[in-house]
Amino acid sequence: MGHIKLKKAGTAFDIASADGVISVKIVSNDIVIAYSGSTKTTIASAGSNLSQADAQLVIDAIDVMDGASGPGKLVTLSQTDLTVTGASL
Repeated sequence: MGHIKLKKAGTAFDIASADGVISVKIVSNDIVIAYSGSTKTTIASAGSNLSQADAQLVIDAIDVMDGASGPGKLVTLSQTDLTVTGASL
């Protein structure tokens, strides 16, 4: 299963799946990754808004990792106070 690693403060990181991605977009200043199977991952910043440039970094990393296995590509967004959550659509 391919995934990307999202850089957080210090040496911490979080992960998001790169498999079965339907879309990556900005929704209310958060990045939302929608997957086949009616699930989603939301990447939010507590201190600031994420931008379209941040969404493009996620898209580029998913493009590299989609269908691959092994260590995930590390993505450094404009903010590091990230919360990553999963949910049903």
